[in-house]
Amino acid sequence: MVSDLKTLLDAVQGELLVGEPSKKFQEVSIDSRTLQAGQLFFCIQGDRFDGHDFLAEAAEKKVAGVVVSDRTKLNKFLYEQAGLFAVAVPDTTQALQELAGYHRKQFQVHMIGVTGTNGKSTTKEIIASVLKTRYPTLKTEGNLNNHIGLPLTLLKLNKSHKAAVVEMGMSAAGEIARLAEIALPRIGVITNISQAHMIELKTVKDIQQAKGELFKALPQQGTAIVNADDPLVCELAEKLRIKKITFGIESKADITATDIRSGSISGFDFTLNILNKKIAVHMPLLGRFNIYNALAAAAVGHALDIPLEQIKSGLGARHKLPQRGDSIRYRNMALLNDTYNANPQSMREAMQTLKEYTADGRKFLVIGDMLELGDLERSAHQQLGGEVARYKFDFLVTVGDLARLAGEAALKSGMSENQVHVFDSHQAAVDFLKKNSRPGDCLLFKGSRGAHMETVMEDLMKQD
Repeated sequence: MVSDLKTLLDAVQGELLVGEPSKKFQEVSIDSRTLQAGQLFFCIQGDRFDGHDFLAEAAEKKVAGVVVSDRTKLNKFLYEQAGLFAVAVPDTTQALQELAGYHRKQFQVHMIGVTGTNGKSTTKEIIASVLKTRYPTLKTEGNLNNHIGLPLTLLKLNKSHKAAVVEMGMSAAGEIARLAEIALPRIGVITNISQAHMIELKTVKDIQQAKGELFKALPQQGTAIVNADDPLVCELAEKLRIKKITFGIESKADITATDIRSGSISGFDFTLNILNKKIAVHMPLLGRFNIYNALAAAAVGHALDIPLEQIKSGLGARHKLPQRGDSIRYRNMALLNDTYNANPQSMREAMQTLKEYTADGRKFLVIGDMLELGDLERSAHQQLGGEVARYKFDFLVTVGDLARLAGEAALKSGMSENQVHVFDSHQAAVDFLKKNSRPGDCLLFKGSRGAHMETVMEDLMKQD
């Protein structure tokens, strides 16, 4: 990566406050807790922290230098004595992005950008698995998909990488466009579009336009990977004048899945069809929706001329992410952990997963609040309750004020009082589940990140 001070100054248009232009550094960090000697420390200012408060700690850890925006917090004498350098910029977050953009341009790699309402992280993982069958590949780690995380990922690019897949998240218009401006993807994947993060974006149409910024950012020689079963994604693709590869299950598409068979806990088997070629695939992930994620990955592989057998190998690798459909056996019960996040569409997908899961005993849907739905939060939970009733699960367990609305709606839609149990706290739900669950049952846990529904599952598994 970029490793000399002179290039850093040029890339971020910074002012050297302390040190000599000949100085070098190794890697970039924004986290004072994991700082190592020789690194460059960007003092990022966030809602809950300010990196400038850790400048003394950075000096103690013998970093090579720091990038600051608040000069008043820099003790020049301390840094002169330590032999470190300091660079001042108007905005450290923007400077991090500019450095990452400069660094990315130094490499000729197959760059794939992934966005969408649901399935971004899993699709990114499967794409990386397919790419790795042919190319040394860099990928977004964890959920580093925002205006800070994406630059940190790109700064890890090195000469060994031939491909990279980066996840792009957003909560407002313009954010995807900025991430694409930094990453310069040549292939863009939009997994799907539905209601989520509706604080800044008030309508699904707003979400569609914001996600569509990825397709708009692709170059003339680029490729758009299009979900043929999602009307909103298809609508975005209609106006594109670049290469498009479609995938789907219900609609006519370039990449399709047929003969789909569920193996419950073992995942899915299906026939992958790429134009006029077919191959049998086993995908070790729960949830029919993950077949769409696999098809998107297969489309990327096809775009890069990866042979069919290698695409199959990549799809069949294990690429589970924590709290996204994990299956855990506990006391001969199946606990399905899908607690990473939730919105109306991902709730429907989770219910379908629970419906299709083969269980000897009863089925419990254990849900928390769906957050960041703006003006739709009450109606979305009430609609969810009506949908739960139609699935005829044995029990609906809710935690939180909004999830309570789903419980009340489920009762009005035909579920009995013995089936619906609403709670104000995680512990109350845990107590109920400990008392009423038994071997053979299947329990699926789901809620938005802020609902922390994983704690219900974790506490359930704790010994009394």
